[in-house]
Amino acid sequence: MFPWPDLILLIIRGTLDVVVDVNFWLILALVGYQYWQMQKSQRKMFGVYKYSLTKQILLAGVYGLIGGITGSFLLTIVGVTLNQLGLNYIWPVALALMLINMRFLCFAYAGGLVALANIIFGWPEVNVPQVLSLVAVLHITESLLIAISGSYSAMPMIVKKQDGRLVGAFSLQNFWPLPLVILVAVAIPSGTISDGVMKMPEWWPLLTAVQEPPSGSGLLYVMAPVVAALGYTDMAIASLPQQRRWHSALHLAGYSILLLVLALLSAKYDWLQVFAAILSPLGHELLIQLDNRREMEVPPRFVPTPYGLMVLDTVGDSPAANVFKPGDIIINVAGLPINSRYDLAAAISQATEEFNIIFERAGKEVRKNSKFKQGERWLGVILVPEGDELFYVEMITNRYGLIDWLKDKFKKP
Repeated sequence: MFPWPDLILLIIRGTLDVVVDVNFWLILALVGYQYWQMQKSQRKMFGVYKYSLTKQILLAGVYGLIGGITGSFLLTIVGVTLNQLGLNYIWPVALALMLINMRFLCFAYAGGLVALANIIFGWPEVNVPQVLSLVAVLHITESLLIAISGSYSAMPMIVKKQDGRLVGAFSLQNFWPLPLVILVAVAIPSGTISDGVMKMPEWWPLLTAVQEPPSGSGLLYVMAPVVAALGYTDMAIASLPQQRRWHSALHLAGYSILLLVLALLSAKYDWLQVFAAILSPLGHELLIQLDNRREMEVPPRFVPTPYGLMVLDTVGDSPAANVFKPGDIIINVAGLPINSRYDLAAAISQATEEFNIIFERAGKEVRKNSKFKQGERWLGVILVPEGDELFYVEMITNRYGLIDWLKDKFKKP
């Protein structure tokens, strides 16, 4: 019988131990810096930001802990061990790929290339099924975090498309510190194995041992703490933020599960290793390209409408936050028809403390009551751009790597 309760408790304790590691807090500080940069951009475009930095950092830590427990559990069930993962090879390859393009800083690319090198040249000495299983489990964990993290880091922004139009969009960016525990296989004399060791069933691990123990010895698996990080970057132009997030999570989960199945089968059927190694980088790249192409080719969603004013987003803890969702069209405020920003400003100035709002959502007219906070006359709505805004983000379709980033940082004004 599989010791589910004992294993889950052991993993939870292990990940909580990682949380107190200084490296976890260092990564969390870097995550906080990324969110601070996002807030600066949002304030520059709209003069406000939606969520507090403290809330974003706290949620990143909580979701990261959930991801760490989930990832550690999957890695343990599969039997991924640190012994022959070749992280000392994968990390340099990942950093080298980052020089070409920032998004290549991903184990799907580096792990796949290292695995292919092992298959073709016999070097570096890594266990291909183990490497690709690690890649798959990390991306399964990422897909879960993308799905459950919600909209707290969906940043409204103004984007200049390639045709010169300014449109509303959402930058979907999440960063999570990931406290993990990963198995390490240790060979010890059979007679020295303690009775307190957790007994596992015959079918475990799903991946065969990376090394055969010497005669008279057995393999003991111990858990080692590892601090990692995951990130998600996307753009919602033609879709609502949550729709875009769910599509990304679903597609990434499908890719990850397929890669994991191939990696597990390749441990038994060596000829499958080359297909799994190719799927790791190419499947990941194809997934990104197809998703991005669909988002860019479909007409943008957040643009001015023939009537009313379209809502791009709302400011947290404002009257609008309890009424509107992205994509709503404001038709009437306090009995006054709304067809321009000036109409909205006039309606807000003339409205009583409690007032009625009429808007359109998904083609249906909705009526709601709202109320200003005491002493304030502020709705807290962020509208789609009209095309004359001074601050915006220009979309870049060319490669953008670390070298390009450094050039921009040190470029003379």
